[in-house]
Amino acid sequence: MYDKVKLWLPKSSTTPDISQFLDNAKEQTNLTTGEVCTFGGLNGLKVTANMGYLSIIGSLSKLLYPNNIYPLDRHTTSQAIEKLSDTLHLDMSHARVVGLEFGCCFAMKHPINMYLHRLGEMPKLSKGYFNDHSLYYQSKGNPPAKAFVFYDKKAEAKEKKMEIPTGFRDANLLKYEMRLNGKLSRQLKVPEVIASTLSEMDFYRLLVKRYQDGYFAITKLKQVKTNVMSKIRTVSDARDVFFARLINQGGETQIADFLEELKLEKVFNDRKSYTRLKDRLLEVAAKASVTTSDELTKELDDAIKNVGAYV
Repeated sequence: MYDKVKLWLPKSSTTPDISQFLDNAKEQTNLTTGEVCTFGGLNGLKVTANMGYLSIIGSLSKLLYPNNIYPLDRHTTSQAIEKLSDTLHLDMSHARVVGLEFGCCFAMKHPINMYLHRLGEMPKLSKGYFNDHSLYYQSKGNPPAKAFVFYDKKAEAKEKKMEIPTGFRDANLLKYEMRLNGKLSRQLKVPEVIASTLSEMDFYRLLVKRYQDGYFAITKLKQVKTNVMSKIRTVSDARDVFFARLINQGGETQIADFLEELKLEKVFNDRKSYTRLKDRLLEVAAKASVTTSDELTKELDDAIKNVGAYV
């Protein structure tokens, strides 16, 4: 399930001149320091080398396959790192991983936008849209240390003029990725993250769990049950049904918009009051006795659950 990675390796006196192994290798000289930087491509990877380090950024999947529709598991990731090492005549297994994308493409029954519209808020992360066929949840920073991204893979391929494999051309492809940047060992609470770590069983399982937990932390928009009237026994039940209908008909953005309006007016002195109010409103909107997950949400839930079967 690995795709794009960012690798960093310090250079030494034994590091070979990699320019001979790159596509369209070029050199750039800093006129102030005299430092020479070499950069070029390698099967779609961006490779940069200066006096102190070697940087490689791009899709590991493209080292083995003609596109990144097929994600790499821990075994094929090991093969990709080995191929990268052989091509550069340099052991890349000890390269530090400073960024990675972990995700999978899912063939869905319906157009991708229909699934995106069912995804609500995610705790502690900001929700936004890159365009009309993708959405993200991310932390602060540039780049953000953590992000969970959902998008229409075929729409992205069309924009980037990438070829879709024959077997997938008529499919609705939903890509869900977990993107991590920066000090990965601190984020994942492991001693270190180097290229060889990516193929370790325990580490791979850790990423699968973080990937799944990220998805299931997102609130899902629900459908109001058609037989809910028969469940009403008290005035409180009727009130909850009424508010659940209003929230679900308008979508959970109503809650976010209302909270933002309250914050602008500085209604509460204690900021925790906004969180408590949000939790109470979401509790009403998602009451099991009032709402139910629909077919599309269940389809996506099952797809994410099944990812664990491939560890």
